[in-house]
Amino acid sequence: MNLKRIIIYFKQNYALSFKSLALMRIALALVCLADLIIRAGDLTALYTANGIWPAHLIKIFGWYSGYWSLHAFYDSYVWETFMFTTHIIFVVFLLIGYKTKLANIIVWLLYISLHNRNLFILQAGDDLLRLTLFWGLFLPWQHCYSIDSLKNKTKPQQNVIANLAYLLLIFSVYFFTVSLKTSTEWRTEGSAIYYALSLDQIRLPYTGDWLYTQPFLMKILTYIVFIIEIFIPLFILLPSKKIPFRFYTFLLIIILHIGIGLTLFVGLFFIINMVTAIALIPDSVLNKISCFKNSYKINFALKKKQNIYINQFKKLVIVLLIFFNLLINLSAVQWFSYEVAKPLRGALNAIKISQYWGMFSPSVLKNDGWFVYDGRDSFGRQHDLRVDSDYVDFKKPKHVVSMYKTDRWRKLAENMQGNNTFLRPLYCNYILNKWNAEHPNKKMAALNLYYINEINLENYKTTNPNKELYCYCTNEFFPNK
Repeated sequence: MNLKRIIIYFKQNYALSFKSLALMRIALALVCLADLIIRAGDLTALYTANGIWPAHLIKIFGWYSGYWSLHAFYDSYVWETFMFTTHIIFVVFLLIGYKTKLANIIVWLLYISLHNRNLFILQAGDDLLRLTLFWGLFLPWQHCYSIDSLKNKTKPQQNVIANLAYLLLIFSVYFFTVSLKTSTEWRTEGSAIYYALSLDQIRLPYTGDWLYTQPFLMKILTYIVFIIEIFIPLFILLPSKKIPFRFYTFLLIIILHIGIGLTLFVGLFFIINMVTAIALIPDSVLNKISCFKNSYKINFALKKKQNIYINQFKKLVIVLLIFFNLLINLSAVQWFSYEVAKPLRGALNAIKISQYWGMFSPSVLKNDGWFVYDGRDSFGRQHDLRVDSDYVDFKKPKHVVSMYKTDRWRKLAENMQGNNTFLRPLYCNYILNKWNAEHPNKKMAALNLYYINEINLENYKTTNPNKELYCYCTNEFFPNK
């Protein structure tokens, strides 16, 4: 088989629908809008000097060579408002397909900047969103349902290497998450979903609570989830000319993440996973959907040598980036002993293609708990700042998950449970200052931030709750400058 036939084979079997790509662009832009609006609700708290993470600290904790952030250039509400507004404007451009590639670049770069501004509220969905925007730079997703398509009179061309890069991204999410799930909870016991739903800090009321009462169903669903995560990467790589394997993949992803979204408090994670899979839908499914224009004027003119060289260089860059993406993922599994060389890490960090798909792996988190805000006024009298009560209640709330305004706060709480203990005094000080600003007639002089920790065991049992003092802070505890 000569090279020409190989190229034709890949074009036939790994082509992506221009309509599906355009729909993914639109849906992704809508998700970006939702994400930015949700984040903007905590703009002061999460991104300014008056919040939990002042800019002068970001290079001290969790910062790696090559990282950068325009959001940290100034540390004020006005600057963050400007950055968020700019971000939203270009997301709208991406949504309507106006100057699509330029908008794509700016949205992607601003997401790198935003993610680096506060690393401790991120989850895997953020990585998937950012990486899909990155590969969108090379995908022809501006040729349908866009203002640009009304002006462009040339026939869109498939970029097979970019297609493979996108397919390998979706492949990596599920191949590596299932590879990292090495515990008996996933592979033999079938108890992973039970332990996931045992986490009060993440289990949703009603649907999550109901499923948690069904031990046999949880066991069956654990095996089903594991099998689905095996079949998804397999179907992605199989040729799809005769059998629409990738459409089956899309359906499996939708089913899997609807289940997650109905039972677990994961923010936009499940929506991001569904939206980034839309490009897997073939034209045969979308044959009733038309582009803004129904035909293209084909340009038969020979390409200039300069354009050929640029295209070849672009393909080489994509191939190298595919290699580094796979290397980053492989370095996370135990059986692979190589990793990216140090001289290259800074460059890769600058474009932030870092990723880790270890959702609920190798085993499910079992440490669980809830916060208690034991405030003290100037006379030493107690006050519960969470429920605004003179009695400080250490009992578990009916729904622990309701303590968190958004998934960003839940993720921050999860990080504070681990090795990131430096976050605790910052969080404590923020809670105290926020209370005093909102309750001028009931100001507190100090706050005892407690975390009531318990460990989930089998058969609906837990260890005895352990009251841990995370931090004691006063009004003068932590200066913002």
